[in-house]
Amino acid sequence: MKNSEIDYSTAMNFVSTNFPKVIIREEFKDQAKKGSYDPISLKITLNEKTSQALFHEIGHYLTIEVLKIAGDIIKEYAKNEVLAELTSYQLLKKFYETISYNFAYSNVWADKITELFELDEFIKCYQAISKYIEEKLVFKTSTGISAKLISFISSFNVS
Repeated sequence: MKNSEIDYSTAMNFVSTNFPKVIIREEFKDQAKKGSYDPISLKITLNEKTSQALFHEIGHYLTIEVLKIAGDIIKEYAKNEVLAELTSYQLLKKFYETISYNFAYSNVWADKITELFELDEFIKCYQAISKYIEEKLVFKTSTGISAKLISFISSFNVS
């Protein structure tokens, strides 16, 4: 496992638990792109077996279908790629706080962020993704116990 990744099976379990409507197809033949998301069929096709690619594609689902903050699929392609990368980054950081995120793909779009977003809009999108991840998703620890449950139990001061 690279230091910019979490275990792929952990990522798959997380996605299947939190996004049961999404269909995931692994098709590791086409290496021209790492994956794709089809908003009509809610299908993710992965061409690379990495948590970052999986979380990027789930970012498209989250920003298009759930939060409805993504732009037009064709006209605002670059904007949607930035939102998917923001989601991937936040998910990986949630699993492993000190993960070294690989921003290589993000850097393709980085110089366009000021062209794609007004500052307020970018902040609003980032906050919407963060809030959803924090409040709606279930993260399990290595013991299989929900991180939210552990936090809740820990909030009781037993002395």
